[in-house]
Amino acid sequence: MRVETICLGELATNCYLVDVGGTNVLIDPAQSCDALTSFLSDRKIDLVVNTHGHFDHIGGNWELKESGAKLLIHSADLPLVDRFYPDHPPFDRYLNDGDMLPGNLRVMHTPGHSPGSIVLIGEGILFVGDLLFAGSIGRTDFPGGSMSEMNASLRRLLALPGEYRVYPGHGPSTTLRREKMANPYPGQRPSTTLRREKMANPYLTRLGVNRG
Repeated sequence: MRVETICLGELATNCYLVDVGGTNVLIDPAQSCDALTSFLSDRKIDLVVNTHGHFDHIGGNWELKESGAKLLIHSADLPLVDRFYPDHPPFDRYLNDGDMLPGNLRVMHTPGHSPGSIVLIGEGILFVGDLLFAGSIGRTDFPGGSMSEMNASLRRLLALPGEYRVYPGHGPSTTLRREKMANPYPGQRPSTTLRREKMANPYLTRLGVNRG
């Protein structure tokens, strides 16, 4: 499985092209633009997967649909798309928790940032949309957002066994291990240790605290 990334749009959304044995899956095309056209070159996109229905993750759907790509999203975000983008082209498939996509990518339903937010789980990789970022988490103050659902989704994600490279919707990639250790999102760790904070807390690091 080969993963390529391009950053698109005014909110610098990460768009991922995943080649899974001849099937090209494009995740979260933020917009149709010359940069995306150049990035794709002559490669035909078979599937477009939207991790959720916000504009900065679906903006390229219109043109990609016209080129023959199939559009996939969780049905819980369809009311969001219909409300804000009534001219959106029809989706070809609604995803559910546990669905399998080419390349053994498994869908995990992770509401919180939006009702239909999803994560794609591959072999050692996670495409997490706006659920989890390097050192942070997604917002929950948009329509349909829920902090309690966000926390439940994060706990479920962090319970995955093994190590994963995490590809978020914005910002740099990270690892699940790193976020388990250092991400200060509410509810991840009810308690901590002074040693752990000396090692991982970025605020103490900036202060020059001795890590010993």
